[in-house]
Amino acid sequence: MRVVATAGHVDHGKSSLVLALTGTDPDRFAEEKARGLTIDLGFAFTTLSSGEEVGFVDVPGHERFVKNMLAGVGAVDVVMFVVAASEGWMPQSEEHLQILELLGVGAGMVAITKADLVEPDELELVQLATAERLAASTLRNAPVVVTDSTTGRGMDTVRATLDAVLAATPPPPDRGRPRLWIDRVFAARGSGTVVTGTLVGGSVALDDHLDVVRLHQTVRVRGIETAHRAVDRVTPGARVALNLTGVDRASLTRGDALVRADQWIAAKTVDVEYTLLPDAPPRLPERLRGAVGSGDHGVRARVLDDRERFARLRFDTQLPLAVGDHMVLRDPARARTIGGAVVLDVESSCPPVAAPALLRDPVVPRLLTSHGWLTPTQLSNLTNLDALAADDLAHSVVVGGRIAPRLDVENLRSAVRIAVAAHHADFPLAPGLELGALAATLDRSVDDLRDALADDISVVVEHGVVRDADRVQRASDTADGRMVIAQLDATPFSPPAPSKPAVARALVREGVVVDIEGILFTAAALTLARQRLRDALADGATLTVGQVRELLGSSRKYVVPLLGHFDREGFTRRRGDVRIAGPRVDQP
Repeated sequence: MRVVATAGHVDHGKSSLVLALTGTDPDRFAEEKARGLTIDLGFAFTTLSSGEEVGFVDVPGHERFVKNMLAGVGAVDVVMFVVAASEGWMPQSEEHLQILELLGVGAGMVAITKADLVEPDELELVQLATAERLAASTLRNAPVVVTDSTTGRGMDTVRATLDAVLAATPPPPDRGRPRLWIDRVFAARGSGTVVTGTLVGGSVALDDHLDVVRLHQTVRVRGIETAHRAVDRVTPGARVALNLTGVDRASLTRGDALVRADQWIAAKTVDVEYTLLPDAPPRLPERLRGAVGSGDHGVRARVLDDRERFARLRFDTQLPLAVGDHMVLRDPARARTIGGAVVLDVESSCPPVAAPALLRDPVVPRLLTSHGWLTPTQLSNLTNLDALAADDLAHSVVVGGRIAPRLDVENLRSAVRIAVAAHHADFPLAPGLELGALAATLDRSVDDLRDALADDISVVVEHGVVRDADRVQRASDTADGRMVIAQLDATPFSPPAPSKPAVARALVREGVVVDIEGILFTAAALTLARQRLRDALADGATLTVGQVRELLGSSRKYVVPLLGHFDREGFTRRRGDVRIAGPRVDQP
């Protein structure tokens, strides 16, 4: 299915044209039928000769109902613009066209309606005036068809033209990230809560779980209907009605959005590039209304750069927004459209004073600066673009599964090499710099540091320590190391405190020396002690602490910690006041 919205001035025949095309009157309310005036959105469906199914969203044309019009066009990419031959280009023709341009809608057709009410020369003037106004707009390539809904004049041409326009317009992309802006909420008898909208971004299937962003609430899709048919799955670009469980109808409203969990950022603050219409105030007002999707929301604006038209907008509610989204800005004091904006960043961490410089950058560098290094999924969740340009990724590199600025990674690696070299020079026996301490010194996260060094052959990260890759000298091979070992082995079972504590700590890290409750024994001394105890415990013998003291020629100060160590190893086992052989006594 493809969705097409109508647009144009009040009483120019939008609803009549939809009725003639579909056989369905899109005016749903008795008041609309009585007054002959569309007040709210209307919906109708038809199938064209090609087999293409079309869902129409008919919007009101009166200036008092622009908010409703915005709700209808916020998620569509094809429009049927209507101009009455009897009146020509009118104020709401102009505002509707401005809105479509601000939303980036460029595909569609133009219908000159009520053609039988005017003479041929008048009709020609309206055609020329309409073509002139559209020449510099996003609809400049839209085909123009003359028609009359009452007599049926030109209706076959309207259908054929619409068919051709849809065939030439790429279908809405399926990014695997559905987003449904709700434009209608009601309760159906026997079904409960039902919402409707134009689905974009991804497919939705029965029993899918979706989040209502504003409510932070999860719902389940119990039923799906499109074009009055129940289906199991619906794809992007379709008009859809979803029967939901897990939420009360009264909790939902037009402008709410349904998305999959963890695929969108629930944002209140966005950085944008805005455009002001020619008749708008020279500066963006602080208080605005922002039309996004099907919703109309309060906005506070902070201009970041007048010259380049950057601003930071804060909405009164959380919305699933991403880079590339369009919105329309309206001045509530004057009740008129004053401009539009395109989202450049979402929940940026960049201070306002520095934001303009950052917003000039390509998408990827911009987001990596304001959000830190990102996984491909995180980057995708921040954008609503069909594809990232090659230039966006040209200055990035993937490290540790994350995308990072190439220059940032190179600078970080250089800083690490300098810091590690200095540490090795100052502490030649130390194995290297502790990763967490180094990250704190460089004011970076441990994850950034670990990822940056993952493919760096000049340094090695082992056991949470960063060292130079070429540094292989062991403390036990140095003169100081051999001296400390000799001091400890001079009285192996009652070792003295080492004369060089830093060297001793390095020996412990190498495993040449073992720290048992603050007493340092060489590994060789422990091996010798095990040999003596193994012989003494043979054939089920037992040993007291005193007997071990005599066996090793030591004192209780050293023997008790040593036996505790052997107990923990399973080499010995304590039974009352004696030791017996443990389960690992015969293991080397």
